[in-house]
Amino acid sequence: MSTEVVNFPWQSALQELALTRTRQEWGNTLEYLGKELAEAGRCTFMAWKDPHWFHPASGSYYEAPESTVVGSSWLHAEPVHKANNAGEIVTGWPAEAPCWAMPMRSFGRVVGILTVEKAYLPTNIEEWATMLDLMAHSWDTVGRLEDHLAYQQQTEELLVNALESMPYYRTGHVNRVSQTANELGRLLDLSAHQRQRLKRAGRYHDVGLLISAADHTRAGADFLRNGKVHADLASLVENHHQIYSESLNLGLEEWALALAEHFQEFCESLPGESADALVQRFATQHGNRHNPAVLDALIGLSVAGKLEALLPT
Repeated sequence: MSTEVVNFPWQSALQELALTRTRQEWGNTLEYLGKELAEAGRCTFMAWKDPHWFHPASGSYYEAPESTVVGSSWLHAEPVHKANNAGEIVTGWPAEAPCWAMPMRSFGRVVGILTVEKAYLPTNIEEWATMLDLMAHSWDTVGRLEDHLAYQQQTEELLVNALESMPYYRTGHVNRVSQTANELGRLLDLSAHQRQRLKRAGRYHDVGLLISAADHTRAGADFLRNGKVHADLASLVENHHQIYSESLNLGLEEWALALAEHFQEFCESLPGESADALVQRFATQHGNRHNPAVLDALIGLSVAGKLEALLPT
């Protein structure tokens, strides 16, 4: 009986792994790609969950003593290759030779073990070593991204907390502006990317108050431009108090954030009124300050009953 060798384009699979945004996504994607990557073998990822090993795809926990491939790899914190008599991956899980186990690190700490088995097919050790190195690199890239995003979120929360600790600043204002802008973007048929920008800009719209109360819109925009990571939000933040004029040539995103911020400030000055009453009064008193299409979207949110949850309590 002969087996036809099919060369799977594992470079493409590695690119798919590198596109994931979290370590959990990376592990789940690996499970999906595993059979093809291992060319009729198995490819598994075990996360370290003291004192056991956790298999993301199955949700099962396993022991991994030193006599197993995973345990041996963990003990030495280095790749292990078993060409013959591979034994067990973990207790009760037989391994097919040849089998590799590679520690996956985050900031130097081993957080999981990748195992690859290439069953029933000829083995090209050099090619597989290259593939495993690239897998480790993709894991490192995704891990850095996840840690970077977590740091951004913590920094963002710190900025919001600092704003809301200022005198006369209403608790929850930042989140209400962010959510209102996102909902306006939905009714304006903005793309998912544009709505995400609106949501993010809502979180940062008043950050300039921590720098310069006299000109907080420009200060906030300069802060975002200088930081590079959120530079794409600078125009939205700089114009969030702008009065509508076609001559300014701003996009719907800028006008949506400007209305969301103004409407929430208006609502905070009139607690206890219904959403419909607030929208009617806002449109009458301030409608000429805003983009007509965005004002129509605000009225649409009221008609759809989606504003009540966005009002201050």
